[in-house]
Amino acid sequence: MNHPNVAIAPITSSAKPYALKLGTKLLITITIENVGEIGNNYQLLGSDLSPECYTLDTPAMSADDNHHAKIEIVIHPTPTTTIGKHHLHLKLQAANEEIIWEDNVYLQFLTADDIEITLTPEQTVVEDGVGLYQLAITNTSDLERVLTMQPKGLSHQKGYLLKTDPERITLGPDATQNVDLMVQPQRWWLRPWFGKGRNFQFQVDLEDNNGVPLPQSQARGSLLWQPYPRGHSLRLLGFLLVMLATSSALLWQVLLNPRTRPSIAALKTSQGMNPQTGQEDIQLNWTVENGQKLSKLVLLRESQDGTKTSKVFWFKDGIPQDLKPTQSGQTSNLCQYATPQTQTLTCQGITTSTPSSGNYKFELQAFSARDASRPTDVATTDLIAFTPNTIPQIVKFYAPQGQQQANRTDPKAGPVASATFQSPVRLNWDITNPGQITEIQILTVGANNNTNSSEAALTQRYSFQSGKLPTPLAKFCTIGQTLTCRNLPTPARKSGEYFFTLNTVYQQDQKSVTSSKSIGPIQVKTEPLRIASLLINGKEAPAQYVLPEGQNNLDLTWKVVGGNNPTVSILPNQGQMPASGSKIIKVNPQQDVLRLLATDRNGQKVMKSVQIQGKLAQSPPSQAATQIAQAPTEFELNPPLLEPAELIGTPPFPIPPSDIPAPSPQRNSPPVAQKPAPKKPQVVSAASSEAGPQYTQKSLTAAQTMIRGLVIARQKGKIVPNGPTWNKTQDAITLVRRGYSHQEAAQRAKVPLWKIDILTSLGEGKRR
Repeated sequence: MNHPNVAIAPITSSAKPYALKLGTKLLITITIENVGEIGNNYQLLGSDLSPECYTLDTPAMSADDNHHAKIEIVIHPTPTTTIGKHHLHLKLQAANEEIIWEDNVYLQFLTADDIEITLTPEQTVVEDGVGLYQLAITNTSDLERVLTMQPKGLSHQKGYLLKTDPERITLGPDATQNVDLMVQPQRWWLRPWFGKGRNFQFQVDLEDNNGVPLPQSQARGSLLWQPYPRGHSLRLLGFLLVMLATSSALLWQVLLNPRTRPSIAALKTSQGMNPQTGQEDIQLNWTVENGQKLSKLVLLRESQDGTKTSKVFWFKDGIPQDLKPTQSGQTSNLCQYATPQTQTLTCQGITTSTPSSGNYKFELQAFSARDASRPTDVATTDLIAFTPNTIPQIVKFYAPQGQQQANRTDPKAGPVASATFQSPVRLNWDITNPGQITEIQILTVGANNNTNSSEAALTQRYSFQSGKLPTPLAKFCTIGQTLTCRNLPTPARKSGEYFFTLNTVYQQDQKSVTSSKSIGPIQVKTEPLRIASLLINGKEAPAQYVLPEGQNNLDLTWKVVGGNNPTVSILPNQGQMPASGSKIIKVNPQQDVLRLLATDRNGQKVMKSVQIQGKLAQSPPSQAATQIAQAPTEFELNPPLLEPAELIGTPPFPIPPSDIPAPSPQRNSPPVAQKPAPKKPQVVSAASSEAGPQYTQKSLTAAQTMIRGLVIARQKGKIVPNGPTWNKTQDAITLVRRGYSHQEAAQRAKVPLWKIDILTSLGEGKRR
């Protein structure tokens, strides 16, 4: 059978990807022309791109000879999609899982130019006043945007204040709003005495509160601060005299008692990371040398808007009561001297009573017992971005490479996959607020804690230090405001079902906390079970084998591949054997049926039969034995090609004759084949002497038609998989395959006959 001709438009390549801005769409058309000798059922699958970024119009198709089909795929990147190069892998897969076509669509996602910002004027000139500007911000998108103004200076020297009014705006679609910008020089000593003045450059950035990417355009401007008038030279002279006197006083104080003054050796946050999240308060640690010479410590907190608060700790009578240990194991609000000889004061976990989210800077001042009016040392922290009680959250956790995405969600266990995966299973996840993460754990557990393979109950651990990405995750993950990991391999490699749990360990209130999310069961599929070879006396075994006169021994050699740890039985009465081997067996020199049955741990079975006939038996074999020899035994023990396991459920293996009640006489029952009387006595095998309906090509074709109809009914949502009707229909298909009429199969399986007729009609091509 020839593969269909497939054409895709537009055509892309890795060197020339299709550029697509976030928020826009791209239509991809696939034209399929089935030129094979017979029709073929197939489906379109997509991978390697987030399912939120594309939509398959018709993922499953069925085409007859010379049938033309057109499939449309819409690429629609979400506003939060990562900027850069991506690709969508497409493939057409036949019902027997054969790949009949595949190709890649190469894409490059760009930021959406949906925000415009204009600054007026570009420069102002001031003497002692304030420079006033106006920002015009326009939202050209069709979404409401919440934007925060972030003015910042571009000059190396600071000394001027930037402030917008308002600081945050909400813009509807196609809306424009004006924002006032104030630029004010603050440090008078930076104002030049001569020349053309000092030029301050600045720019205004925007931040989307919902994390939507913004364009790269920025509003830039400058402020020119004119020099002092000539009459202010006396001020300069006075300033220099004051500075000289102050320097002399400080130098004298240092030389007078350089070793006994308290000095701050260290000041940092207790968690050791920036920004701080998941905490009720910002806590500080510090170390003070010569701490026994302290009179007091003053802690200043300055917020982003310039508001300052202070807190005083008095050390005149030693360590204050509220900083002494009150219980064993105390780690917060605790100060103590390292040793009496060093006189080093160490304080840890000092609470700062920070009330709410924001950016804060802290300053610690140390005062000696000799002079409590001016500090002997001062230390400051960097700007700390504080968001109380914001903890890491697992927003996405799934396995991306299944043949179809998970179709239901268990609130406790997470997504339950309905697809079959190729090994090894790979995992994707997104975790927000990753700054507090100390460890990531991936737990792989076999279904029902199955320990048939070494993959069961394995844990992968990845340690995070100072918020940095572990080296083993570097090629799979990126970290920023979100920890995004893609296609991380797991130990789930052998056939079977697995559950996966993602554990996120983080610090909250100086305690280790774990949040988890699980998915499963996910089935890992290996190579299908099949009989690769069966040799009799060194030659491939035929459907019928005639024993030479006087010989009753056969030298069998076999090889079974695929499946999950298969074993082999030679029927009748040869016991269990390995998947490959050889054995000399005795057979009936007149007539016998030899069967090679392979079974794996998953219950999958496959069998091959050979009819053994002695040379003296002149009469032709019975019709029933001929039908068994001609029946495709691998087909009867394995799911048909049009019966994928993920759609049909449990493969409809033949029901043993002992499990089927004796058929009652029916008007529509097919006649039972009669074995002609042999000219000489013969030993007839059990398989050829069974009473009742027998396998025929007609019964196999009828069962195949019903299976095709069941697939179509499931795709159209007309039948619920694994429901009562589904299971009874499976039994009816098995009975039809064995040779029962539709009426008998419906009666025995307790299925209404009209349902059997509908499945047959759908399978014959009468589709809606």
